[in-house]
Amino acid sequence: MSKKAKTVYYCENCGHQEYKWIGRCPSCKEWGTLLEAQEEEPVEELNTLSSFQAPQILNQVQVGESARLTTGIGELDRLLGGGLVTGSVSLLVGDPGIGKSTLSLWIAGNVAREGTVLYVTGEESSEQTKIRADRMGKFPDGLYVVAETNLELVKKHYQTLKPRLIIVDSIQSAFLNKLRSTPGSPSQIKECTLFLIKIAKQENVPVILVGQVTKESELAGPRVLEHLVDTVIYLEGDRTQSLRVARAVKNRFGATEEVALFEMTGTGLVEVANPSEYLLENRNQTMPGSVIVASARGSRPIFTEIQALVTDAPEGIPPRQIAIGVDRNRLLLVTAVIQRWLGERFTNKNIFVSIAGGLESCDPALDLGIAAAIVSSLRGLIFSSKIFWIGELTLSGEIRPVPGMERLVAEGNRLGFEGCVLAKGFKLKQFPLKVYGIEHLRNLPVLAPEISRKDSE
Repeated sequence: MSKKAKTVYYCENCGHQEYKWIGRCPSCKEWGTLLEAQEEEPVEELNTLSSFQAPQILNQVQVGESARLTTGIGELDRLLGGGLVTGSVSLLVGDPGIGKSTLSLWIAGNVAREGTVLYVTGEESSEQTKIRADRMGKFPDGLYVVAETNLELVKKHYQTLKPRLIIVDSIQSAFLNKLRSTPGSPSQIKECTLFLIKIAKQENVPVILVGQVTKESELAGPRVLEHLVDTVIYLEGDRTQSLRVARAVKNRFGATEEVALFEMTGTGLVEVANPSEYLLENRNQTMPGSVIVASARGSRPIFTEIQALVTDAPEGIPPRQIAIGVDRNRLLLVTAVIQRWLGERFTNKNIFVSIAGGLESCDPALDLGIAAAIVSSLRGLIFSSKIFWIGELTLSGEIRPVPGMERLVAEGNRLGFEGCVLAKGFKLKQFPLKVYGIEHLRNLPVLAPEISRKDSE
C-alpha cells in the first residue's frame, strides 16, 4: 500500500496538530507557533509490530533476579524503586546545563563495568563526549559512544553490540527516514519514541531518553511522550547553586514521592546521601527571620533553613511578596493567616521568603516555619538554632500535625537538635527532645520568649 504525503501544521509549543494554518494555537492559545511539515502516514503490517505471545496467568509470570538493572548510583536507584527495570523506557528531563548529559554518562559508565552500554549522542560529537568523560574520570571499555541521530542505524548498532543499556541524548534530535518532518517535530518525537519502546520491549533492554524542555521548563514536544514512557524523571535546580534534585513525576514500577539529591562539582555530579547535613552545614549564626524546618520528600526527611525578610515598601510602590523555593500560594496563605490572627498589617510591607541551599518544596509541613520566620523578622525575634519547626497551618489559624511526624522527629534527634515546635497534643514515645506544643498561631508570641531565650542571652 502506497503512502500518501500530506501537509500538516504542528504547534512547536504544545504539539497540537492542524491540517490548515491558523495564527493562534487553539490548544495553548499562543500566537504564531504553528509550523508546516510534510509527513507520511506510517503504515505497518500487524505481524511486524510485535511477536506473537500467548496470554499468561498473572500469578504464574516468572520475574527473575535480572528484572532490575542497578545504575550504580544509590540515590537514583532509590528514586527508581531499586534500579532500571529491564525492558523499560525512562525519560530524563531538565533545563539546559542542569546536568542531564552528565548524569546519563555517569549511569552509562557504572553499568558498563558489568557489560556493554551504547551511548547515542545526537547533540555533540564523540570527541566532545570524550572531553566531558575525561573531566568526570576514567570510564570502562564496555561503554560505546556513537554520534548518530538516525534511529534505523542505531538499531543496527544495537544488533551488533547487544548492550545491557541504551541511552539516547536527546530524543528531540533523533529521526526516522520514513517521516518527512524534521527532527524535533511532534510526529518525529512520537514515532522515534515508539520505535525505541519496541526495541526495549522485544529485546528486554532498558532505554534512557534525554529530553529537552521549553522556556517554561516543560517537556518539549507532544505531551503524549510522557504517557508513552514508563518513567519520567525531572532534574531540577538553580544553575547558580550546586544542588540538583531529581524527582520522579511518573514511575510505573515505584513511588513518585521520592527525590534524589546531587551536588554539581567540577568533576561531575556527586550523591548527597544526607541532605539535611548538607543543607545545614554552611549555616551561619541564627539571625532574626531564620528558622529550621523539617519536611519529608517521599521516605527522605529533609531539614533546611527558612529565611524571611520583612521591609517597608517604598511610598507609591505596591508591596510585593517574593517566594524563592517556597510555593507562592502557600506564602500568601500564611501571610493572610498572620494578618487575621496576629493583627499584623502587610499593606505597606515587602515580604521575601526563601529556602536556603536552592531546594524547592511545597510541603504543608513548612507552614509553621514560614510563619515563624516572618514573625521573627517582623518583630526582631531570634529563635533558638537548636529547635526545629513542623506543622501545617489552617485558615482558622490552627496548627495541625503532618504525616510522618515520628520519622521527622527521629531525624531531628539524630542531627542533634534539642527540641521541636509542633502541633499540640503530639506525643513523642522514644526521643529525648523537648516538645513545644502550639495549638493556634496566636499562641506563637506567647511561646516566643521561651524558645528564643538561648540565643538572646
